[in-house]
Amino acid sequence: MDLCYPDLGAACADIVRLREGGYELVGTWSLAQILDHLNMSMQMTIDGAEFTFPALLRPVMKLMFMPTMRKGKPSKLRGKAPKQLQPACDLDEDACANRFYALAETLMDPSTPFVTHYPMLGRLNREQWLLMQQWHAAHHLSFVVPDA
Repeated sequence: MDLCYPDLGAACADIVRLREGGYELVGTWSLAQILDHLNMSMQMTIDGAEFTFPALLRPVMKLMFMPTMRKGKPSKLRGKAPKQLQPACDLDEDACANRFYALAETLMDPSTPFVTHYPMLGRLNREQWLLMQQWHAAHHLSFVVPDA
């Protein structure tokens, strides 16, 4: 089943349900690591990043990924997260979840200014940033399956 969030608030509600109802991991990262990775990505929406993909690659990646994100479909491409977005190993799940909730609230606030560029996709407007973060959360949280 494809996971899709209409907004970051829905991702927050899903995390609460997973944590309260129990879950099984089908990937290699713990829930805390997934949240830490997503938190670093969401923070980049506000603060920018200290790394970027090659300039010629960014428009190609944007053309490939934006239609997939708009449809809420999972990416068929698999890869390793950039070194700067790799989560730590020993993380507190409560702290990571609380940071996710706070960052999601900050990003959903229309008065929060966003940076103009994402390292992999180049220039993004506010709608594209939010879409990317919702899609990114759905992608990683799809590896956390709720208990039946």
